[in-house]
Amino acid sequence: MSLQDLRIKFSSYSTFAKNSTVLFVGTMIASVLNYVFHVVIGRFVSVETYGEAEALISIINIVSVPAMTLAMVATKYAASCSADGDAKGSYEILRYLNKKVFQYSLPIFLLAVAAIPFVGGFLNIDNSTALVLLWIAMLLSFFSAITSGILRGWQKFKDISSSNVWGAAIKLIFGIFLVKIGFGLNGIVGSIVLGTLASYVATILALRFIHAKEKTASAKCENTIDFKSLRRYVIPVFVGNLAITILGNGDMILAKHNLDALEAGQYGALTVVSKVIFFATGIIGSVLFSMSAENSHKGRSSMHILKTALVLVLGASGAATLIYFMYPAFVLSLLFGNKYSGVASYLGWFAIAVGLFSVVNIIFQYLLSIRRTKISYTFLAVAGIMLGAIFLYGKNISSILAIIIISQIIAIIISLFFLLAGKKGEKIS
Repeated sequence: MSLQDLRIKFSSYSTFAKNSTVLFVGTMIASVLNYVFHVVIGRFVSVETYGEAEALISIINIVSVPAMTLAMVATKYAASCSADGDAKGSYEILRYLNKKVFQYSLPIFLLAVAAIPFVGGFLNIDNSTALVLLWIAMLLSFFSAITSGILRGWQKFKDISSSNVWGAAIKLIFGIFLVKIGFGLNGIVGSIVLGTLASYVATILALRFIHAKEKTASAKCENTIDFKSLRRYVIPVFVGNLAITILGNGDMILAKHNLDALEAGQYGALTVVSKVIFFATGIIGSVLFSMSAENSHKGRSSMHILKTALVLVLGASGAATLIYFMYPAFVLSLLFGNKYSGVASYLGWFAIAVGLFSVVNIIFQYLLSIRRTKISYTFLAVAGIMLGAIFLYGKNISSILAIIIISQIIAIIISLFFLLAGKKGEKIS
């Protein structure tokens, strides 16, 4: 290995560590605020209402898949612009994606509103106002995803962190206020809408640099991006994000459908506590995607970054899982008091499921960043089988948990196959 190669690798490790630290600090602050939000809600409302809230939050995550797709597409192409030092190209991407969102968002929103009776009936939730607020949050997330994705492409992780913290803070403040004055489930979902709006405004302000430079910057990136190619990239990214989101959230929705109100609330609390692992390690995937996408544009390998990311995720997940097995009752009581102590024995197994999912997500992010997208369709098949199994056989917490763990193990095996096959030079996408 030449001295130049060593310098490039050292620089990549150093930049990866710096970006991860910046995003980690911001995300951890936002995560703390989000968890205070969950703790407050869990303490202020009944177990049954808490189950409804967590089911709706899982719905928000799944219906926001188009927004996640927009964010990844924006990141992918903004990273190319960043590599060329071209702010004008990012400005054109912003205009193009915003135009498409305006064009398609209204019909989607109207269809979502029309589906409220079906969704409410499936989840056993008789509150149409909360569901309308949920769809508004979805609509806002489309626009916020574009701006945050472009910031990621330019590796503006400080700005991303600030917007996340601001949105979480607004959600927490209004969540406490609205629940305390008696709005219940409507207050919970309404505060999520306000937090999403606040985060979006923050990202708009952070993107002033592309508006300021778009008149004077070169157009290298704008002229080299093929928007037809972008559309071809959108479909597999959408499918993959849908699959990953179902693997991480579909269980909560079906738990609300299959279990009684009390048990669904308990399941929601276990899910929230165990997902500390994913929230803490998910930022590594965001940094990996941005840096790997830029390296791919420059014709460089990012395998060493992937290995670093996997070591970090496995280390953090393993440590958290150990704590959850050793002190499950303490961890649950720390957040929710004794309200959920009866299901503390499940917490360590929930941690295993989330740790496995975190590994799946890291490899998936890497493969998408280098345009190996066929794995998306295989993941969707795994996610569909998981949903079917939970719907048919997930009649208690233990059975749902077993199905989730098996599904994540299968997803890891599949992702490793795609990863190793690509490394050997086989054409995966």
